[in-house]
Amino acid sequence: MRLMTGLVGALAVVAFATVPATAQYMDRADIEASAAKAGGFPSGPIDFVCTTRPGSSVAVWCQNLARGFSEELGVPVEVQFKSGGSQHEPVLYLSEKPADGLTMMHVSASFYGYFHLPHYTKTYQDDFQFFGQVENHTYGLAVLKGNKWGIKTFEDFVKVAKENCGELAMGSNKIGSTHHRQQVSLLSAAGIGECVTYVPYGGDGDTVKDVMGGHIDVGHASPRTWRPHLQAGTAIPLVMLLSDGRLDDPDWKDVRNVNEVGLNWQIPHHWQGLAVKKGTPEPIMDKLVLALHNMYELDFFQEYLSAGTHLVLDIRDDRDWINKDMMKNQAVVKDFMIENKMIGQ
Repeated sequence: MRLMTGLVGALAVVAFATVPATAQYMDRADIEASAAKAGGFPSGPIDFVCTTRPGSSVAVWCQNLARGFSEELGVPVEVQFKSGGSQHEPVLYLSEKPADGLTMMHVSASFYGYFHLPHYTKTYQDDFQFFGQVENHTYGLAVLKGNKWGIKTFEDFVKVAKENCGELAMGSNKIGSTHHRQQVSLLSAAGIGECVTYVPYGGDGDTVKDVMGGHIDVGHASPRTWRPHLQAGTAIPLVMLLSDGRLDDPDWKDVRNVNEVGLNWQIPHHWQGLAVKKGTPEPIMDKLVLALHNMYELDFFQEYLSAGTHLVLDIRDDRDWINKDMMKNQAVVKDFMIENKMIGQ
């Protein structure tokens, strides 16, 4: 899945703040020199916590990463799917493990928002270290073909929502996630923010399943997760959550982006990344970063990428930059969540 025109660097005013573009990437020689000081790491199997449910596009990414880390580090890497409580379950799980690099967790741009949820007992600043932003993912809206509302286009969706205000339901990811924030922004920009009910899911696989089962009306999910239903002719794509350009994916190349359907809205990338417990030694994090870079050159990973399961591969590994990005965007997203009544003051 690749863009027909560039989108890298496009940021939503309401959802993200810009961070200086310098020092996003470490020098490869510096990474290798630091990684060489990691001693006998890893001393045993690695526990990789994937903060979604099996069947989602990100679950596939996690499984490929686990295989890549295993091949590069020479130890078993077991994926555990934990996503309860808007990712609070995996956060607690990682916080209770030693800071030794043998437990790492999948993170994403959704964590800008998750750490503000009232039930969270851990903070990014005190408990975790993100050590890489890796891939940027995009998402699209689709409906069941032959749905009861007769929706075939984005304009149909808006019209039906206005005429039947309060009766339509739209599924996307967890409360506070990037997907949730994108849904709020999309519906608001289309003038139907009060007319469509938000239904949170643990992963986009469940979202698509319920759209195809007729349990909800519209779904927000990755193009990869929609793919089998589009190819079978049982789902209809409505719009791509991109600010400009289209995907060259054959199932989505003719699907308009948000600006093309008349919405003046800049879409941020939804990045996927990795974290360890705060206090993990720098050489261990650098050995993990080195393995991350190397695995993308492996044949099976190249096949995964060419199959259209990502938007942009962009391994940002400078931890000082990642920390500044997290701190700045946590503040911006908190304001957005308060303004849109996702959380209290």
